[in-house]
Amino acid sequence: MRAPELLPVPRPDQVHPEQTAGRACVWCGSEPTVDLGTRLTTRLGTIDTWAPRACDGCAAREADRVLTIHVTNCYRCRCRDRCPDARALRELAANSRSRPAVRRPGR
Repeated sequence: MRAPELLPVPRPDQVHPEQTAGRACVWCGSEPTVDLGTRLTTRLGTIDTWAPRACDGCAAREADRVLTIHVTNCYRCRCRDRCPDARALRELAANSRSRPAVRRPGR
């Protein structure tokens, strides 16, 4: 599993259509740079897919938050080394912090 796919996202009916379409960060609405993977949702009794995206700052913040929860609950992380999920989350957080900010033209 890819680290971005481990991050929980808001329900698509609770965010702006631009965020649901992946044209804006699912958390803050800014320019997205991180693909969070295809997600499943139910709409009017049918299963539908959507592809949320995030900006680097929100991806790093959420990866740190999920990593903190993960390492306290994962047996492998508590007793031995970091499991693949923890390593992937740590790398996502570090890489997202180290990318230069993306600026929109005219802002």
